Amino acid sequence: MAQLAETTVQNTAVDFLKNYYGGLFNGRKLFAQTEVRTKQKYGGKRADGLLAFKHWLTGDYVISMEAKSWKTLPAMRPKFDAWFFIKNCLKGGLAVCIISGAFFAIFKESDPFYQYVIPMNAFLVGTLLYGVLTFTNYSHKTVSVVRQVRQYPANRQWLAFSTDSLDKMGKQEVRHLRKICRARGIGILEVKKKGQARVLVRAKFQSNWGKGFLGFYSREREIKKVIG
Repeated sequence: MAQLAETTVQNTAVDFLKNYYGGLFNGRKLFAQTEVRTKQKYGGKRADGLLAFKHWLTGDYVISMEAKSWKTLPAMRPKFDAWFFIKNCLKGGLAVCIISGAFFAIFKESDPFYQYVIPMNAFLVGTLLYGVLTFTNYSHKTVSVVRQVRQYPANRQWLAFSTDSLDKMGKQEVRHLRKICRARGIGILEVKKKGQARVLVRAKFQSNWGKGFLGFYSREREIKKVIG
């Protein structure tokens, strides 16, 4: 299979997203460019694609995108994250402690042994069991490219991968990648040859509490002039 260049993935993804969200901007003026940076105070990071338009309900509507090809395969592979693992295990231990009823001994028992030792033991056992039973679960993993696209704040955030790069990953890696992105609201596009693309995971809408996202980008004024 032919290996797509990252610029091809980038341009194809931007064109696809213009059509994909066509119903939302519905004839309104659209800003759609590659290589748009955030302001220096937000790190000066470069989004591979940025789309913006006026939405009748939300006002400024921003879509950011990060494109990857086979050359950046390591950034696409899910990797075990010790911090996520510890955090998830502690949450699992607390859930076991509460569900088992041991947690409520703190309030119901007067004997210090029953009041504290039993809940603590339930918490520790639950934490260990959760860690052992879910050790290979996707929730304990992170992906470099997910952290990267998070640097481009937007109402919708997308990752675009070439088909050949996904084919170079193992099936379990791709499944975990999709689950991680779905859980964190990141959309995934698969870009094929001949300018074709398809949605693997839909991006979830995110809000900035009425402030909008254009203020994060260095071309804010230019974009506002374009979209009106």
